[in-house]
Amino acid sequence: MFKNYLKIAWRNLLKNKGYTAINIVGLSVGVCCFLLISLFVKNEFSYDKFHSKADRIYRVWQYENYGPKEDFLNTTTPVSMMKVLKSNFPEIEEGSRVYQFNSLVKRNTLEFNESVRAVDPSFFQMFDFELLEGNQDAPLTDVNSIILSTSAAKKYFGSENPIGQSLELQFDEESRLLKVSAIMADPPEESSIQFNMLVSLENETLFFGERSLQSWFSVAVESYVLLDSEASASRLEAKFSTVIEQHLGSNYQEDTFFLHLQPLTDIHLDTSLPAGIEPISNPVYSYVLASIGFLVLLLACINFVTLSLGRSFSRAVEVGVRKALGAFRKQILYQFWGEALLVTLLAVVLGIGLSYLSLGAFNQLSGKNLHLSLDLNFLGVTLGLIIFIAMIAGIYPSLILSRFNPIEVLVRKKLKGASMGLFGKGLIITQFAASIVMIISTFIISQQIDFLVNKDLGYQKEAIVVVPTNTSGEDASTLSRLYLAELEKQPKVLAASSSTFSFIENSWAWLGYTDNQNVYREFAFNSVDAEFLNTHNIAVSSGRGFQQNNISDAENGVLVNETFVREFGLKNPVGTVLETLDVTILGVVKDFNFQSLNFPIEPLLLAMNLRPVLSNVENAESQYSTLPRISVRLDAANVSSSIAMLKKSWENVNPSQEFEYAFLDESLTAQYRTEQRSKTIVNIASILSIFIACMGLFGLATLTVARRTAEIGIRKVLGAGVLDIVAMITRDFVKLVLIAALIAFPIAWWAMEQWLQDFAYSISISWWIFALAGIIVVGITLCTVGFQSIKASLTNPVDSLRAE
Repeated sequence: MFKNYLKIAWRNLLKNKGYTAINIVGLSVGVCCFLLISLFVKNEFSYDKFHSKADRIYRVWQYENYGPKEDFLNTTTPVSMMKVLKSNFPEIEEGSRVYQFNSLVKRNTLEFNESVRAVDPSFFQMFDFELLEGNQDAPLTDVNSIILSTSAAKKYFGSENPIGQSLELQFDEESRLLKVSAIMADPPEESSIQFNMLVSLENETLFFGERSLQSWFSVAVESYVLLDSEASASRLEAKFSTVIEQHLGSNYQEDTFFLHLQPLTDIHLDTSLPAGIEPISNPVYSYVLASIGFLVLLLACINFVTLSLGRSFSRAVEVGVRKALGAFRKQILYQFWGEALLVTLLAVVLGIGLSYLSLGAFNQLSGKNLHLSLDLNFLGVTLGLIIFIAMIAGIYPSLILSRFNPIEVLVRKKLKGASMGLFGKGLIITQFAASIVMIISTFIISQQIDFLVNKDLGYQKEAIVVVPTNTSGEDASTLSRLYLAELEKQPKVLAASSSTFSFIENSWAWLGYTDNQNVYREFAFNSVDAEFLNTHNIAVSSGRGFQQNNISDAENGVLVNETFVREFGLKNPVGTVLETLDVTILGVVKDFNFQSLNFPIEPLLLAMNLRPVLSNVENAESQYSTLPRISVRLDAANVSSSIAMLKKSWENVNPSQEFEYAFLDESLTAQYRTEQRSKTIVNIASILSIFIACMGLFGLATLTVARRTAEIGIRKVLGAGVLDIVAMITRDFVKLVLIAALIAFPIAWWAMEQWLQDFAYSISISWWIFALAGIIVVGITLCTVGFQSIKASLTNPVDSLRAE
């Protein structure tokens, strides 16, 4: 019986090649899109789950709240806190700190600036990073050991065995030779802890000063704890307050200082907390992409249903004959559902093939390294997908077709069954409403990303190259001075300056202090030279900028931005002495966006001498290293050719260190890479949804024309013209699209309003975007349906009536 069903189904599919092709291509595109996006979403939600103890590992985070504008949320914690927690709470089975620092790493003639991680030896008992060579139980044998990833080992040692060999690392003013004790596999992409090099954190004085080692108000390290299998994170959190009070001493204030535990597997997608050492991802993008993947697949299924319903008239006689010959409704239902299953099977196989072919391009687009593995999980997902699509796409048409009355059908009374009915029209409306939402979203997302990339930031970003010194202390000052002097000789260099942070770092240092009125003040900070404003074309709104060789400016002069003046309540800021900081305001610069446009402009203070400012603040935080950067403004006509000149100048003053550089405008654009990727994916999904909808429209238009062949012939005999016939056929479809547009507009407006709220600076949603989206879809409908309508209207009416 099953073989007979399969044979008949196959014959029907071959007999109607056009509709079969439309269904298979539409479904396969939907399956391909769904699979690729599912891989992306699965990857995002699988972070850190490869650790065998992941369910018991937590990151400690710290919250301090001393009143309005005096609340601090940190995922980095005090250096000494881990030892205190381990000694006071038996629930903590093990704990490890992770510290990120930049160091100049040397081996023979090789010299690179590296981001290095320092960890406690217990790190390897908690996490399951793969150790390839070295002592399995104690990879970090002593404080002078270093562990390399396979990438770092190849970079510095090539094909040599690095075990036992040495690398020289720079620790502030001190250089040390560290011996390679182990090689580890590169951390998986799905890890919230990334590293190329690991050193021991046991020798704390290498990394931290006395204040950082003692104070619980100075945060520097990420702290991870492994809880006992019977321990409860929430109950443990409740016990922390006693230890906090004990170690804060006279600084303790009730209900102001809290420690919490964040599950390891939540870190990557938890935007309620600031990012730690590694960047995190906004789960909104995963939810949006998952919705798009499912939506495109659903649109393909809707296509199948609408085409099946449209073909119901042409198959009504077949059903009538089968029933007249004794077929039961259940048998007919199985027959038509079997056809749906066969189409689905072919479409899924083709969709998987398309996924394999598209995976490389999708990886490049998404910035991931995803793989399609034919394992049991994948086969299970594929089987579930086949059943889901076959059920969605095949059940309703099967129920409709199997319900036809044989007598009514055979005497040609079941013409009504040929019409789409309310359900079929509802499917078409749903399909086009989804497509319109995606088109509107595409326009708005594109506008917002373009706005972020092209917005006037208040400073020049074009033709500026940033060169990191990768050196600290007095060596950095000497190197900066020598390099700037060398650049002064170059006619292609219009201006150059040295600063602790550049605009590539989208967050500068954050400092805080309590002023004479006992009000806590917080501001962003950067240490710059006298040429900083000129190099970046930053305007001064009142007062003046720094002056070269002005001793007073260099000792205690500062510049502030307009937001600083506003929020600190300074009526006549120029000449004002900020007594607590012991500095004098020389001028006020116009507000400029020194952070990503995801954040509003905050109070900012610039100083040539950082010592008086840093020595008088209570809190200091920095996400980036404080190794100076040199910004160079070049002649815009010769930017690319000037890089060789910059490199030669660098080699003249520092031949032993590799020359590094970055274009400021390119780096700023890269800050919005996630948004740009989402924009591209939404664009592609919109095109696919329109493509699928057009295929369905084309098929439905063909069926409509076939069903109304006699009517068209009679109308032409009675004098109807081509335009009359085209208008008659397209009218119903255009009505459905207009209804879809009315439904889609408020949905798209609400969704985009929610998305734009994540940005401190955003566009206004314009009415013309909705009108344009509606016009596009109506235009596509007219073109698609109109093609079949014109073809039908040009047919000889005699032929139409004879065929009928």
